[in-house]
Amino acid sequence: MKSFYMKHYKKLLLIPFILLGLSILFLSVQYANNGYIIDKDVSLKGGISATIYFQENIDTENLKTDLQEKYPNAEISVRGLSTLGSKQDKGIILETTDIELKELTTYINTNFPTADISIQQTGESLGKSFFNEMLKAIFFAFILMGIVVFVTFRKFVPSIAVILSAFLDITITLAIISALGMKISTAGIAAFLMIIGYSIDTDIMLTTKVLKRKSGDLWDRIVIAFKTGMTMTITTIIALFIAFLITNSIILKQMFGIILIALLVDMLSTWLMNTGILVWYLEK
Repeated sequence: MKSFYMKHYKKLLLIPFILLGLSILFLSVQYANNGYIIDKDVSLKGGISATIYFQENIDTENLKTDLQEKYPNAEISVRGLSTLGSKQDKGIILETTDIELKELTTYINTNFPTADISIQQTGESLGKSFFNEMLKAIFFAFILMGIVVFVTFRKFVPSIAVILSAFLDITITLAIISALGMKISTAGIAAFLMIIGYSIDTDIMLTTKVLKRKSGDLWDRIVIAFKTGMTMTITTIIALFIAFLITNSIILKQMFGIILIALLVDMLSTWLMNTGILVWYLEK
């Protein structure tokens, strides 16, 4: 493995950069065609979100079709809620725009008279404000993270490698969830803030062990960092995956799902890209 990696690490370095280029291309096409790189739910776009709990099973497709016929100009999303290990829905989440709150409330009360109902309305201007503030938070978090990295290592190439790894994790994860058609909420934006932290912890650990440790040769230090980093990542993936299966909260499912994707992407960015850059830098 040592001889293979040290011989081909520059070729392996191309894999994450190719994925990054494809992700940027996909997001660019998405923006050119639709005017956005990822779709937003009602908490960011503005609209009504209704959670309806009931005992009987409801056909979500028929419900969506019926609503779409009544309100042809509205954007409507219907998702089922179920418990772990059960195929039967325990409720639905109905999200819509361009329908008056009074009209939707009357429709729900008429069709689900015995159900427990929770309705939340977000104004369009408030949704845009949430989205803009969250983007600012991610931007400043990224800038401050970069400053901390530069102060810590005081070397340009290793510091850029750590920052580039975080950028790659965010960009590829964003492209994947956009391709999956996921509608991002305020919780999803918060998950991207967490990705910055999850991304750079393994990269900082790797860079510290490779640059600052003097025992063993370069390969030995990489192997020690790999064992520690993969243990950190895999235990986090297992914990989040179990939580993703157990929870019924759509908000938590979205957060856990986004972070899980980012952790898988981070394996490539850390152990193919960041490691390759460090080896190249130290050989120079």
